[in-house]
Amino acid sequence: MALPMSQLHAVVSTALNVAATLTAEIVLQAARALTGLAPRQVRVEEDPDWGPTYVITLDVKASEALRINLELQKTLPGVPVVVEWTGPTDISNDELLERQVEIAHAGGFRARETGGIDVVKEVTQQRDRWPI
Repeated sequence: MALPMSQLHAVVSTALNVAATLTAEIVLQAARALTGLAPRQVRVEEDPDWGPTYVITLDVKASEALRINLELQKTLPGVPVVVEWTGPTDISNDELLERQVEIAHAGGFRARETGGIDVVKEVTQQRDRWPI
């Protein structure tokens, strides 16, 4: 016997919420085991491209947060984990970007295309700006 669509939707929604909650607990326990710290906060944010993203806030400086984030992504590949820090940002913007790329790669994530560009339009606009 098939469930009516409204009940099916409710069952699927509940199952997804339970899965997100359990995954958040796994992320929390992995962070505690790795750092020995109690995170200030763990929350689940829904990202339109990546789905549930697990955000952990730690009372550490940026370099330590990024090191922890890398280790968590190696431990939990395929689970989008972000570690926020409350301490000072002790690295440059270039180093921050390099570490974020390393973290994404360790988690098995790739940059997603945000849309194409019209090359003919861009070349035409540039040519119009710089007449010969």
